[in-house]
Amino acid sequence: MAELIIIGMGGHSKVVTDIARLNGYKILGYLDDDEQTARELYLGRVETLPRWVKDGVSFVIAIGNNLVRKAIVERYVGLNLDYVKLVHPAAIIGSGVEILSGSVVMPGAIINADARIGKHVIVNSAAVVDHDCRVEDFAHVAQGAVLAGGVVVESGAVVEVGVRVGRGGDF
Repeated sequence: MAELIIIGMGGHSKVVTDIARLNGYKILGYLDDDEQTARELYLGRVETLPRWVKDGVSFVIAIGNNLVRKAIVERYVGLNLDYVKLVHPAAIIGSGVEILSGSVVMPGAIINADARIGKHVIVNSAAVVDHDCRVEDFAHVAQGAVLAGGVVVESGAVVEVGVRVGRGGDF
């Protein structure tokens, strides 16, 4: 069983934990700077991350804030961390879809043919990313958002809950 450390212990982390377990990961623990949210398997603050790096241990950042996810990745780029991508079994993934490392696809999400999901992206519950879309690194397609075919979501952007973006648009 592959081992995983989850960075973040908020609400988003709860769903990411479920997805990780459904994908066969053993959760070693959590890193989070808010010690008041600490629960079972709390390993310490994010700054302790380097001590947890070893062969066979993967990571995922379960923090909804795009800028915070990006800052963590940039801070530890030299460690060459193994960031996993996590896709909930109840998500629908079309042919030719590319989902890069660190990204999380939540339950009920639909990603259609030839779409590309960048690094450390969140495609949240019941979101639709239609054919030929590009969702760049550190973006978030929130719950129930719909991207028609060919939409480009720029790095760091948030497509808010329920927003609909027409065909070929940029966001």
